[in-house]
Amino acid sequence: MIVPVVNLKGGCGKTTAAIALATAAAQRGLRAAVYDADPQGSATDWAMVAAEAGDPLPFEVRSANIAVTRRMRSRVGEDEWAFVDCPPSGAVTDEAVRAADFVVVPTSPSPIDLEKTWETCASLRAQSAPYAILLCQAEANTRTLRFALQQLDDRGESYFETVVPKRQALASFYGNAFGDELYGYGEVLAEIEEAVSRWQ
Repeated sequence: MIVPVVNLKGGCGKTTAAIALATAAAQRGLRAAVYDADPQGSATDWAMVAAEAGDPLPFEVRSANIAVTRRMRSRVGEDEWAFVDCPPSGAVTDEAVRAADFVVVPTSPSPIDLEKTWETCASLRAQSAPYAILLCQAEANTRTLRFALQQLDDRGESYFETVVPKRQALASFYGNAFGDELYGYGEVLAEIEEAVSRWQ
């Protein structure tokens, strides 16, 4: 299962989503890996810092350049979950999307982040890629969240029912393995499975 995490905007939670989803898969006993396709190497740094601190991630983080993403279909086994932490744009992201079983588009509910998200989704539709928007860093019962959900409905966009809350703990997980609390990412993984089964 190849699941790129994509958004044209930087700083929208792609690395956190990839690491958390891979953790959710590993906690369920599934084979999982994160492919770090972003030149910034944040997922790789996360894994290295965690290992050096004696708190290794429960899955492998692998570097992924254009050659790797171009061959993902042949490199990823049928029983493996591969989450691809993608840069905002470029050939590596395009190749990952072409190989995708499903694409996760994380975004905060803020209007400025949603603008880039609409562009991202238009690009994915042009490539006939199955996807859903994942609202992250969301504060419950706020006008901003209600407006974002209304926008998603008005536009007929595909989005996850699960909303990842804004929590300081999520920001502090960098360089550490997640514990049992995944702040909704376990439910997001289940939604991906259900969406892929419908799509196929």
